[in-house]
Amino acid sequence: MKKLLMLFVASALFSACKKDEPLAKEDLYPAQPVTVPSSSAIAVFHQAVSFYQMYVYRYDADTKTWSARIASHFSTVSTTDPSFLGFTNPYVVDSGVAMFDMVRLYSTYTGTTNIKTVGINADQVLQFFPDFEGAKTGIVKVKQQDVILRKSAGGTIAIGMSGSGTYDENTKVMDLNVTFNEAAIGGTTRTIKYKLSPNALTLN
Repeated sequence: MKKLLMLFVASALFSACKKDEPLAKEDLYPAQPVTVPSSSAIAVFHQAVSFYQMYVYRYDADTKTWSARIASHFSTVSTTDPSFLGFTNPYVVDSGVAMFDMVRLYSTYTGTTNIKTVGINADQVLQFFPDFEGAKTGIVKVKQQDVILRKSAGGTIAIGMSGSGTYDENTKVMDLNVTFNEAAIGGTTRTIKYKLSPNALTLN
């Protein structure tokens, strides 16, 4: 009984000491997702040089393999809101990009895979939100919008685009799920996985 009493007193004293200790920083300021987009990730995934393009790969759910690098996927910082990374071709007059391989995905409807003819240019596409202040990882948001594709025979089609994913500034890899709304061409929606990186990736 005496031993039990001593244990109880020791436990009470220990608890009292713990209460007097200052709270750790993580207890006072728990990590919270950042709601303001960060530009630090843009500096990792984009370079301010003409015709710069990341390594972009598309996952084929039918063959369960990743595509080869999607060429002509030029990235640019938005001219109207620098918190966005866009995909445009300001280097060739009246041309475009292959954004997310849409030039190939919708060639049946445009009649071509030529980026100049299809003319895709999207000034605002990706925004980066760190997991917490100072974090090197976070969430990527794909801005919801209609992407205009020109047809070789004249006219245009509009494909809706939205999505989200994650990024890691340490591994320099971005994983995206991009959803395309194909109502304008008689379809519904489909979601495709992509990986983006400033470095070549071995995926298959």
